[in-house]
Amino acid sequence: MSRSESQQEAGRDPAPGGLMWPTAPLVETPEVPFEVRFIRFAKRATVVGVVVSLLVHVTAWLIAMHLRVEHDSRHGASGSASVVDFAVMTDVELAQLADEALSLESPVVPEVTLPDTATVDLLDAPPDIDLSGAMRELAETGTLTGAGDLGSGPGMGEGGGGAGGAGFFGAEATGSRFIYIVDVSGSMSFGGRIERLRDELSKSIDGLFENAHYSVITFSTGAQALGGEVRWLQANERNKRSTRRDIMGIQSGGGTNPAPGFDLAFRLRPRADAIFFMTDGEFPDQVAGEIERLNAEHRVPIHCICFMSREAEALMRRIARESGGTYTFVPGGGP
Repeated sequence: MSRSESQQEAGRDPAPGGLMWPTAPLVETPEVPFEVRFIRFAKRATVVGVVVSLLVHVTAWLIAMHLRVEHDSRHGASGSASVVDFAVMTDVELAQLADEALSLESPVVPEVTLPDTATVDLLDAPPDIDLSGAMRELAETGTLTGAGDLGSGPGMGEGGGGAGGAGFFGAEATGSRFIYIVDVSGSMSFGGRIERLRDELSKSIDGLFENAHYSVITFSTGAQALGGEVRWLQANERNKRSTRRDIMGIQSGGGTNPAPGFDLAFRLRPRADAIFFMTDGEFPDQVAGEIERLNAEHRVPIHCICFMSREAEALMRRIARESGGTYTFVPGGGP
């Protein structure tokens, strides 16, 4: 048997019946380095130390609690017993105490006597002003909101506008959208009328609040919008400046026919809250019927102003009455 075969035979174990079982070759276990063994030992020692520390602290805490409970029980047993006093009050004393508490919570307020409300006598309306239309207008709106401000704003009664309103030649209207339909016929060139119209228009528009909108329409034989376009202008400072320039350029001439002016006015959308209609002369009777037809659906209040002439007074009163507006006569001789 060769040497290699002897080594193979030596690596086998005998088995029953003379058979030889193969055995695995022997493998040497490498030696663990000292550093690794030291780290393992340190970890185990740390865990053991933490557990021992916890046990010591818990034991000490339990002993301390036991001693404290024992001390408290002994001290309570040796000390004097606490005495609790109950206060017994009669019903009268209890009622007095409740009254005193109420007096502290509710301080006494001295009574103040208010003066009697002043009585305001109603003044008779001027004979030239028809108030029935104005009262009807307020009744139809179902509210007096804004009406109380009329006359309190700057310039009211002289062309200015109060909160939620406007004024022109002394006529006053509520709302936020106003149309001025003004006469610039040839007769307006006499007696300083055109100059007065310019002044009143400027003051009225200057007095409007910025949330208001306005449009100015001039008429004579025909009609045109001031500025050349029929549209709503917001009452901001830029538009007011532009309108003042246009007002200064108004010239008089031609006949007196307000119908085309109303035709332009009722094309505007949304509808106006009020229309100021001013003329200094007479116009055909059928114009009143035409205005009533245009205004039949929405009934915009028309505040009619006869300026320095009563020639059209009957028709102007009729238009004001049918529309729910007011009538005003403005005599000559300055504002």
